[in-house]
Amino acid sequence: MVTDPKDRARRLKDEAQATARRLEDEAEETARRLTGDAMAREFEPLTPERRRAMTRQHLLDAAGIVFARDCFHGASLDDIAATAGFTKGAVYSNFKNKEDLLLAVMDHRVSQQFDDIVGALDTDSHVQAEQLPRIANTVVDHIWDDSWTMLWLELVLYAARNPEAHSKVVALTRKSRERIEELVEKEYAVAGAPPRYPSRDIAIISTAMFDGLAIYHLVDPEIAREGTIRTLLQVMYDALGVDDWPSGGDPPD
Repeated sequence: MVTDPKDRARRLKDEAQATARRLEDEAEETARRLTGDAMAREFEPLTPERRRAMTRQHLLDAAGIVFARDCFHGASLDDIAATAGFTKGAVYSNFKNKEDLLLAVMDHRVSQQFDDIVGALDTDSHVQAEQLPRIANTVVDHIWDDSWTMLWLELVLYAARNPEAHSKVVALTRKSRERIEELVEKEYAVAGAPPRYPSRDIAIISTAMFDGLAIYHLVDPEIAREGTIRTLLQVMYDALGVDDWPSGGDPPD
């Protein structure tokens, strides 16, 4: 039997197409399997601990929005729960009351600020001319937020009249001061010399100056501008003398 060349060509074409489809399907299946294996290695089960941590973080984010908008006394736990998409019971299962929630929000925000500042400092170059602009931009991003300045002032005034809240605010400010001390001591260690002044005093004075500028900006933004931050940082660098001696050298007299 003689096979028609056209029929043979069609049959070969069909077989080639079928083989191509089969190889394509096998490749896709292999890719899916490899991707699935990789995802399985990276995927973390949603354990009760992770679920609680995610819920708490979601509540903190929602509370930050509501507190910044309505301040401490104007905010309600109902609004915070609704913003987070939870019931008020979820709030109480993670925080004792509105006061504790605000303190947790402020603590989280301060930690974020320090992480950003550490990121600005943690580079290969510690030369003042290169380091100062990075820090200035980071500080400006955090200080020029009037809603948070008002919220902090409200918390301070509230704590001044409530002993229990006062002790918690003291703990929060001490934690912040200790982190500043660590930053100062780390920078002096990089410079290869001991601090010119006690790191604790530097932490307290720098906090007071930046908090004061934030209040000035709240009252009159035209007085406290971004250039003022850069000037303050320059004054601090000059006073601390980090760049006045080479690495490993002796501090100036």
